[in-house]
Amino acid sequence: MTRDPSHPDVPPSGPESGSGPRTAPGIIDFLTMGLASALCLVLAGGIGMGIDAIAHTSPLWTLVGLGFGVVAAVLVTVSQVRKHLS
Repeated sequence: MTRDPSHPDVPPSGPESGSGPRTAPGIIDFLTMGLASALCLVLAGGIGMGIDAIAHTSPLWTLVGLGFGVVAAVLVTVSQVRKHLS
């Protein structure tokens, strides 16, 4: 947006007035986010299944592990999104 000469004290607004260039996330960023989320779920669920197999408490620890995996996946996704929004 261009500056209005009749109002020289008004700062310009628009995409060029930001603190720096924003880059849109690319396909690699989305693949990384998806892979990290899937890995959180698989690892946490697998650990829960392993504990259930040892303790014979199926499906208690599998569900607890999946719950932790979902929380971890959300945190990873939020951190990746915030990286591209700032």
